[in-house]
Amino acid sequence: MPKLLPCFILLAAWTFYVQSDPFFWDTVQLASKHAHHFFNNELRWTLLPTEIDSGHPPVFGYLLALVWNIAGKTLPASHWVMFPFLCGIAWLLYRLACKTADNKWAVWLIPLAFFDPVLAGQSALVSPDIILVFCFLLATDGLLSHRNLWVTIGILGLCAVSMRGMMTAAALFLWQMTAHWQPRLFFRPGRLSFLAFLPGFVFAGWFLWWHHQASGWTGYHAASPWAPAFEAAKGMTLLRNLLVVGWRWTDFGRIFEWGVLIFLLISAGAWRQIMHLFQNANQNGALTVKFSASSILLLFFYLAVFLTPSAVIYQTLSAHRYFLSLFLIFHLFVFHTIVHSGLTEKYKTGLLILLIAGMLSGNCWIYPRGVSMDWDATLAHLPYHRLRSEMIDFIERENIPFQNIGTSFPNINTGENLLLNGDKRQFVEKDFSRNQYILVSNIFNDFSEEDFEILDREWQPAKEVSRCGVWMKLYKRPE
Repeated sequence: MPKLLPCFILLAAWTFYVQSDPFFWDTVQLASKHAHHFFNNELRWTLLPTEIDSGHPPVFGYLLALVWNIAGKTLPASHWVMFPFLCGIAWLLYRLACKTADNKWAVWLIPLAFFDPVLAGQSALVSPDIILVFCFLLATDGLLSHRNLWVTIGILGLCAVSMRGMMTAAALFLWQMTAHWQPRLFFRPGRLSFLAFLPGFVFAGWFLWWHHQASGWTGYHAASPWAPAFEAAKGMTLLRNLLVVGWRWTDFGRIFEWGVLIFLLISAGAWRQIMHLFQNANQNGALTVKFSASSILLLFFYLAVFLTPSAVIYQTLSAHRYFLSLFLIFHLFVFHTIVHSGLTEKYKTGLLILLIAGMLSGNCWIYPRGVSMDWDATLAHLPYHRLRSEMIDFIERENIPFQNIGTSFPNINTGENLLLNGDKRQFVEKDFSRNQYILVSNIFNDFSEEDFEILDREWQPAKEVSRCGVWMKLYKRPE
């Protein structure tokens, strides 16, 4: 633990730095709006309103409402809820790294994972996906360490945070059943047992039943705001989705990871090392202290089986954060490959530094105007908060009514939902035929290149602000 103290201090400094940032992207719904529902209903567990109910267990929103009830409804209180989970992620990454490499290398996995733009971007938010990552790592380490209580807490947390968490828990169960199956040990008291999974699976079954009884649907329904995302992909859309998933696996600096892995497998003899580890891993059929290459890849396979199909067969369910647990296991495998590559310590250190720098650079990747980005999956979104504040100051100075300004996700929310400031004003959905003003940013994915061309050609710019590649413009209808 003393080795991790600098990491904990840095995470505390990071939380302090972002503690006044508004809710952003999907966390407006999954954190702020869910928490407001329970907070305004005196912490009574009731069904969410349809317009904010996407079918997931709203346990994270309830937790946040509970914190607001104790510490006050503020942004800092909300962000500091994340701090212990961020520290827990760092601690568990170190523990898992120790199970696959010598302790002297283990600390390298922490910056490799945290500088990944997807985890880095989520770490700046009040995000249920941080809870998901913590619970996933806790359950994984619990399975490897024969700690039933950790497994129980981790699986229960996964099933309580989202339906994607439920799928992740199912992947862990199959991994445990097939990778390390030995009946006498599996049912033996004091050893790993299927009973450790039972509370989480019971909760998942209860919630899905309760939600269906209360609402009449599970997952989504035809009138859901998210129904278009669940439409079946056909023909060229299937091919497009496959390409998008491939893009996710190279995006935001991850291409460096593939480059290092391919170099090692081809040039550094790492493939022979990995095959040797495959042949000697878990020969007794029981879990061992080491997290072997075969075990890592098998877990990766099960996660991919559960988390990837929905991104391909449905219209738009391929956000970067949906693959967070897969990305983490991939980091672990690449890390494992480097430290077991047979290279000298100097070259291993150099590769790790190069890889971490490459992942960190992914937070600077901003695509050209008109190309959609998952802005919650990169630290590149951070300047947006200040730019929006500057733009609202200008709008207020000019006495422009909010209802006269058209914009799009994630900007169509009240100040109360974003900043917890009691402001009930809200912009309206963009409609070029009705809006007097249009507020646009490269953060907003719902503006097409055609929309931008119309604004540049036919509308008058009233205000523009920009910082670090992020920009926001207010256009006025020509008189």
